[in-house]
Amino acid sequence: MAACHKNDTNWKVMIPAKKVLSTLNEHWSVLELLFKRFKMADFSIKDVQNIIKIRNPNWSSERVFRETNRLLNQEIIIPLAKSSQLEINRAVADFASFLLQEEHLGLAEEITVLVKDLQRLGERLSQAGNEGDHSELRRFSRIMDERVRKIVKLYQHNESAILNLVEQAKSDHSNLSLKRRYQAVIEAFDEYIEPMLEMVDIHGPFHACFSNIEASISEQIDQIEQLGRGAQDKRMLEQLRTRILDMHLIGRESLGKSADMLMPLREELRRNTLITRQAAKVLGLIRKNGVDSMLSPVQPDFVSDIQRFNLGQKRHMVAYMASLAEFEHEEYQLPDHQDIPAYQSPNIPDYSDVRMSFASSGKKRTALLGFLSDAYPSLEADEMLFLYQKLISDPELTVSQSDAQETMQLANAKIKLYPFSATNSEQPKE
Repeated sequence: MAACHKNDTNWKVMIPAKKVLSTLNEHWSVLELLFKRFKMADFSIKDVQNIIKIRNPNWSSERVFRETNRLLNQEIIIPLAKSSQLEINRAVADFASFLLQEEHLGLAEEITVLVKDLQRLGERLSQAGNEGDHSELRRFSRIMDERVRKIVKLYQHNESAILNLVEQAKSDHSNLSLKRRYQAVIEAFDEYIEPMLEMVDIHGPFHACFSNIEASISEQIDQIEQLGRGAQDKRMLEQLRTRILDMHLIGRESLGKSADMLMPLREELRRNTLITRQAAKVLGLIRKNGVDSMLSPVQPDFVSDIQRFNLGQKRHMVAYMASLAEFEHEEYQLPDHQDIPAYQSPNIPDYSDVRMSFASSGKKRTALLGFLSDAYPSLEADEMLFLYQKLISDPELTVSQSDAQETMQLANAKIKLYPFSATNSEQPKE
């Protein structure tokens, strides 16, 4: 993983992997704290010594110095170019990110590029199969398998990164506004979730690409079966096809989980923004019109002006609290039984009578609302519309609707509609 220079020669001596792993195991607590505190930023050698001292308070200064040099000599931490500052070896940092689930959210374009490359490789694989070049067929199968594994790995890393973003946003108790604390969450949704959901749509290029690749691989499998040889190649292609289909499913499930994690925070921010705007609007009106004129109309009248500015005795307070316990605003007092008006049934004629009346008008085409207005001029607008709906739905009528909008006067209401007219499909039964 790393190498150290020896004197001024141009050759390098590789550090044994077992030695590096032993140092990582021994100083993992130091490296974990160093990674979490500085991430990808640079730090000084004093910072390293302080962290070693924190994790091992009983060590002497000489041992702290010796262990720091050990990390440097094994290139677990390395110096920056032309600087006294240090950084964690990128290979060690990637390994620590994997172990600590500290993945950084990638871009949708990364997966898009890999999918396009997978499509290109699928065409090359199909060409090699058609030409009978089994060596190239196996080579492109291996390359496609590698691309598929990389896409699945990106999905998993991005899902873990979104989980970390959500946890950090929830646990952030800084004095920043909610919008600033949730900024990374909103960016993740806008830059990753929405483009990916659009790409994996069933009518999108992502789905079409995988359908073409699956069809191409299936065609190659059929050709191998017809030729009766190349069982190993057939098995390789079947595994590749299964892995591609599985990758598509993993992608959709991963995006669903990621969206489910981000949506509650996005909705919380939306509600917070809406409430903040409304509060700002109310405060603006209060500044403009004053507190009393804005809030007095919506405040309950618990006290009179005399009670507000005078001290009362104990008995006065007891009486006042008793009146509060029995308080009921006049607006919510229920009416007495005798004040309720008597029930009156709707003035709607029986529909069978209406139907007979319409049938007696003959089979010529008749505007339904015009017929109701002439036959029942005393009906209210809602009652007439009720009968109009019944006539439209009558299966014994042949109903047609006008293409032109008309304005009609019904009782005391004016309505706009595309009127229906009808004829009887059969004579009414006597």
